[in-house]
Amino acid sequence: MKTKACPMGHGPMELKTIKKKIEFRDVELNVDVTTHVCPTCGMTASDIDSTAKLQRQIADAYRKKKNLITGDEIRILRESRGLSQEKLAELLGVGIASIKRWELGNIQSESMDKLLRTCLKCDCPTDLHTGNRRFSISRIKLVARCFEKKLNKRLLVKGDKFLFLAKYLWYADMVAFRKLNTSMTGATYAALPYGPQLNNYRDLIDEIKNSDESTAEVLSSEEIKIIKKIADKFPYEQMVYDAAHRELVWKKTPTGAMIPYSLSSQLTEM
Repeated sequence: MKTKACPMGHGPMELKTIKKKIEFRDVELNVDVTTHVCPTCGMTASDIDSTAKLQRQIADAYRKKKNLITGDEIRILRESRGLSQEKLAELLGVGIASIKRWELGNIQSESMDKLLRTCLKCDCPTDLHTGNRRFSISRIKLVARCFEKKLNKRLLVKGDKFLFLAKYLWYADMVAFRKLNTSMTGATYAALPYGPQLNNYRDLIDEIKNSDESTAEVLSSEEIKIIKKIADKFPYEQMVYDAAHRELVWKKTPTGAMIPYSLSSQLTEM
């Protein structure tokens, strides 16, 4: 930082690190702020560099308070696993710009934080809850767009809670696993009162709607055939909703529990 003069005419200001209470997103944070302080009147002043640093400190303090991975932790864990920003973005199904923003201080959502932890702190294991595929938000949107074309109907609409879309996605993933031994999106599904639903769907809705489906792995011809078959079987949203509610796979799974892909062979409606 360059030396600053006190605006009140008291001469040079001193560079100090002070504790400052800041309210951010309704959370009170204690942050160490490096700033210029007038030894005479106590006035403080910051420059562009210190302001940018402060913004990052606030973001990281907030993430620690909310138990989210910080920017430095993302970078260190990524590098320790030998992952480039581009490769991590590929694993998460997001754009590389998102990785760069998170490492520089932008705060990730809670749902994205869970995915980051899975990829950075574990070995990205595939199992019967993800259908032997890494979870991809952009691929969920790609599958949804494909259904929209086959049904000639918008499914990703403002304010929608995926009451019907989740059922189409569930059948697509389960049938794909049954036929191809891998799901289409890697999504996990919970048995909820309104039928099979994307796990943590409330956290994922905006992420899915804002994702770029062009970055997703393209659908194979077999996957497109499966989507078409489901769309032909359930041309109206209420039909897929009712069908999902007739499935014993959903009925027998305790409310809130994950529906394993191993039960895909027990589907009766598809």
